[in-house]
Parts: sequence; structure tokens; C-alpha cells
Amino acid sequence: MTQIAIELPCPRRARFDRADSPRPFQITERDVEIVRQVAGHRFLRSTHISRLLDDGSHKKILERLTVLYHAGYLDRPRAQLEYHVRGGGSAPLVYALGNCGAQLLIARDGLERVNLDWARKNHQSGREFILHTLAVADFRVALAVACRTRDNIFLRHPAQLLATLPDETRASRSPWGMRIRAPHQGAMHEIAVLPDYVFALHFADGKRRPFVVECDRGTMPIERSTLDQTSMLRKFLGYEAARQQRMHTARYGWQNFRVLIVAPTVERADNMRAVLTRTPQLKASPLFLFTDHPALIQSSDMLKHQWLDANGASTSLISGIRM
Repeated sequence: MTQIAIELPCPRRARFDRADSPRPFQITERDVEIVRQVAGHRFLRSTHISRLLDDGSHKKILERLTVLYHAGYLDRPRAQLEYHVRGGGSAPLVYALGNCGAQLLIARDGLERVNLDWARKNHQSGREFILHTLAVADFRVALAVACRTRDNIFLRHPAQLLATLPDETRASRSPWGMRIRAPHQGAMHEIAVLPDYVFALHFADGKRRPFVVECDRGTMPIERSTLDQTSMLRKFLGYEAARQQRMHTARYGWQNFRVLIVAPTVERADNMRAVLTRTPQLKASPLFLFTDHPALIQSSDMLKHQWLDANGASTSLISGIRM
């Protein structure tokens, strides 16, 4: 009897198990940029990375991400496992910096050498922390892509802005944080605010617009009976007190700034705007602009996306700028 050899297909390796012996490969400049972008954002989805690089097909980026993961340059935080269980859909994988990637950036960019086990740090990152960081990444990636298509608008990131700050601010352990005394209901409250992201738009005519960003995940109460605990109202009062006391000028050299609030839903954004209109210190404030996360990520152009102030008037990040 003739025997027929049947070659069985190799089982597909689990998404979160590295190959024991990854195949050798040559690090390219694109690989370095991928690792650099992931490190700069802390966590990125594969789709974020494709948009930021904009130099090839998403399929090729996915293939390269897999190579970099198995070689230890990138990591896949295990807190995202619940997204990839059977029947859980095909959400894009989330990537973080791996130990080999950190060593690469130390050699290439002079990244500060610290005794840090990135694999352990990524493993210890919880689901909510990752989701919040990804929400900030949604904002940052959309902003970077929108600015990339224009030759008369220049995006300045926190690291670039930091170099322009007064010496005392640069030397601070938390240069973008502010601690303010703010009045509310007849009492003074000490409030600390630390935005999720800071950036400025510079224009060809020399104008500059600084912004701070708060990406709200809906986990913090909008208001409480007192300001002793965290709430969105507490943040709003802190930012408004900082504006009135011109802390933004003293700490950053800014003549003005706006606070962008990204809410998880339209309803929550509307509820926060309603709090502003019924709070005496905030109802006339020009500081805050609101949008909801789904509308923001579906917008074709972040710079033209319409934000709402407390009274429902709409504006964009570049309204009033002659282009």
C-alpha cells in the first residue's frame, strides 16, 4: 500500500507568546521610527502606528510589528487579552516599548538610561490606564495627521514647548502641573491640575495657540457635594483660577490658552457644559471647549473639527486664522 505523507499546517502562535527563536532581521530606519513613536506615546494601537508612519500598507506595518514584537523591541500588554478572546472581535493590537526597544533608543536617541524593566512595567499596567492612554493617543495621532497635511501650521509637542519655558518651570518635577487656590461656595480650595496632553499650534504669520487637553473616560464624577474629592468640576475650577491668576503666563509665557475636554459621549459632554453654566465662577469663562470621543475620531480633519463652548457656540482649533 502506498503511503501518502500529509504535511499538517503549523499551529498559529498565540498573539501574546513570543517565538522562542525569532528569525534574524536587520533593523531599519522605519523600525527605529516605529519604536520611537511607541515610546513617545506609551501605548499605541497598530492602526495608530500605520497612520503616523504613512509610508506603506497597513498589512506591511502589521508584519513588521510582529517581527519587532517577537524580537523584544516592542511589547503587547497582556491587559488587552480580553479584547482578543474567542468571539471578542478583532480589535487592533496594542503595543508598548520592549526592553530591546529601550536599548535601541538609548543608543540612537540618547534616551535616558534607567534601570527599568519595561516588560514588567507593561505587564503591571491595568486595563483602565491603557484605555485612557489610548484615548489620548487617538487625539494626538489625529492632530499630528491633520498638521502633517499643511505647510503653514506647525505642531509643537510638550518636549518642544518645554525648551521654551522659564528656567524655574523647566526645573520643576512636574512642569505642566499647576497648584492653585480657587474659591468655591464661600471657601478657598487648593487644587492641583495636570493635563493629559499639552501642545501649541504655530502659524506662518507668527501667531501661536497653546492648548491643554483632558481626555475624560467617564470614570470621574462630574461634580460632588464638596470639592474635597476629585471631580471634573474641581478640575474646571482649578483651570479657571489659573487663568484668572495668569499662572499660564508666569509658568509658560503664554498670553492665553484653551482647555480641550474630550468626553466619552455627547450626553456626558452636555452634562459637563451644563455644570459650567450653573457655576458662578465658570459660566462666563472663555476657557473650555468640549467634544465627544466618537465624533473626534470620526472627524476627517482634526483642525476643522467643531468644538462647543459652555453656551453651545461652536469653533475649531484654527477659527479666525487666515490660511
